[in-house]
Amino acid sequence: MISQETLEKIKQMLLEEKAKILRKLQKNMEEVNDHRESRGVGDEVDSAVALEMESLVNALSGMEAARLRQIEDALRRIEEGTYGYCKECGEPIEEGRLLAKPFATLCVSCKEAEERKRY
Repeated sequence: MISQETLEKIKQMLLEEKAKILRKLQKNMEEVNDHRESRGVGDEVDSAVALEMESLVNALSGMEAARLRQIEDALRRIEEGTYGYCKECGEPIEEGRLLAKPFATLCVSCKEAEERKRY
């Protein structure tokens, strides 16, 4: 079972990561908007570069949004008191794993089994 001290540490890590992602998403949105506004100026190469950059920013934003959902889920589980337990087998997830990957939902054994099924 995870200690209260470790749980608070993990919660703080999750909140910091959430704030970092939200800042990054805001910056990405501002960059996309800046590129949209500047598309009318320049030649075809500039337009192609701007479109490519917008596509890249959108892809990164999608990955960040997925990570944000994982963090939100972990914070919800902390509040519910279900954090730190494997969603598959119900056993406690090792503290070391949770410290390394605070939004983990599976213990090492279940995660390995899941990965073996994929391949």
